[in-house]
Amino acid sequence: MLCSTTSGRGGYSAVTTANQVNLTLKDVYELSAASLAGCGASKLHTSPVAESIRDAEADGIRNVGLNYLSHYCEHLLCGKVDGKAQPTLVQSSASVLLVDAKNGFAHSAFMTAFDSFVELVQRQGVCVLGIRNSYAAGVIGWYVEKLARRGLVAMAFANSPPAIAPWGGSKSFFGTNPLAFGVPRPDSPPLIIDQSSSVTAKVNVVHAAQAGQPIPETWALDEQGSPTTDAQAGLRGSMAPSGGYKGVAMAMIVDLLAGALCGPNMSHCAAAFGDNTGGFPGVGQFFIGIDPGAFTDQFALRTEQMFVQMCLQDNVRLPGERRHQHRRKAQTQGVWLSESLYEKLKNYA
Repeated sequence: MLCSTTSGRGGYSAVTTANQVNLTLKDVYELSAASLAGCGASKLHTSPVAESIRDAEADGIRNVGLNYLSHYCEHLLCGKVDGKAQPTLVQSSASVLLVDAKNGFAHSAFMTAFDSFVELVQRQGVCVLGIRNSYAAGVIGWYVEKLARRGLVAMAFANSPPAIAPWGGSKSFFGTNPLAFGVPRPDSPPLIIDQSSSVTAKVNVVHAAQAGQPIPETWALDEQGSPTTDAQAGLRGSMAPSGGYKGVAMAMIVDLLAGALCGPNMSHCAAAFGDNTGGFPGVGQFFIGIDPGAFTDQFALRTEQMFVQMCLQDNVRLPGERRHQHRRKAQTQGVWLSESLYEKLKNYA
């Protein structure tokens, strides 16, 4: 088998074989940072966004990893996200922090407040953080894992452009509006629950449509509100809510927290993430941080006992375990992607 090694302008290198490219996680970071910088993003933005892409790749979430990097780059070029934005942080009350992302990346807005947020949670016991005038959050679990690794119980909510119809309707209104929950663990990676209000993330339907592939009939609804296996019909219709009407209710809750409280845009007013039109999405993210030590010194003991008892049953695993398995593998073996995607992303650098 013929192999070759290529180098990129960002200092990353890749092993290429049989139309596939192998990148180390460091390479993924460097490629992502170089591509973002090549499209006009400042270091303030390239670092956390590239980190989030690297971590998505490590966890095996390609559709919001390197597959999504081209969206970030295109949106930088067309002005849908401001790569030079300077987020501002204010403390509006004893336990509330607010960041204005200034139409820049959610990741950098979050990191602008991160240390202050952790400090305030540890001092107050509970604190909330709101980000407004923001852009796509990517993997929402990325944020709560950072907080959980600092010993906090954390929740995150992110609203997004319309994708889910109200229960009984057929026209998209709420976003796929993900939420995430993170729990620190003393001797293991944090427990992370990360899920959208839809059965699957919309980006999965988008990629199926681009590839001309069918989708499971549980993923999306056509314009008449009927289940469909046609990805294009699903994009013209709406995403299927997770758990039926309960998923719609969850999407509404996320929109009220991340949109109404933070916004400025509710889901039904936000410009789409999937194209280069419509201007800044203006969505929001909402975070709750809890110091378990402010409540009890038994939290870790109780949670670990629960996890052990739960996993005594056959075929039971903790949420996120597959991601951790993929991460361990990626740390030693890197990740593979198509040569065409690799070349496309290099061209942005």
